Amino acid sequence: MLMRSVNRQLLPGNNDAYVTIPGRDGSLLFASGHGNRVISINCTIKGNSPEDLQAKARDAAAWLHTKDYAILSFDDETGLYYKAKVASQIDFENITKTLGTFDINFNCEPFAYGGEESKIFAGDSATVNNQGSAEAQPRFMAIFLSTAGEWKATNQDGYYIRVVHNFVAGDTLEANCRTGAIIVNGARAMDKLDWQNSRFFNLRRYENTLTVTPTSRCNTTVYWTPRWL
Repeated sequence: MLMRSVNRQLLPGNNDAYVTIPGRDGSLLFASGHGNRVISINCTIKGNSPEDLQAKARDAAAWLHTKDYAILSFDDETGLYYKAKVASQIDFENITKTLGTFDINFNCEPFAYGGEESKIFAGDSATVNNQGSAEAQPRFMAIFLSTAGEWKATNQDGYYIRVVHNFVAGDTLEANCRTGAIIVNGARAMDKLDWQNSRFFNLRRYENTLTVTPTSRCNTTVYWTPRWL
């Protein structure tokens, strides 16, 4: 099967909302995040016979059917991938008895993703260089070396995630800014989050400075997946 990209949007749409107020010029903008992007691909299938062509077309249909997002990548974007799902029905056109073609529209998340990266905290601090063109969502993993009454990760802007728990040596903690999950020793522990003051912050583009307190109580590693618009 030959696949050719027809349209890869340079920039996805947005989820902004505009509200018109009677008697007021223009409209109020309620800015939101990025909308999904649509990627269009043209495919050609060649068979050895009409029966072989139809069999290959059915194999392609089975491969394209997914219940969730799947990875979509292109050979001219090495190391990047999209999370995509077929957006609508696919019509198959027989050009000849052994040659057929069809177009696919993929509904994709707004970003192209790279491979997961990580940085180990040294002296309870870490400088993270996010090379993506968009903010990244960090995930923290901590292994405790001694007792501590809390764990707190703070970024350069003063935003922090604080987990209150009587940690002992050997305890593990995961704080996931993408899912909002707090996991202590493998079990969800959302009641341990200082939700009134904590903020699940993102990593901005380029340099980020992170610190962990209390000091010298745990080994912390931060993981993130760079994202590109």
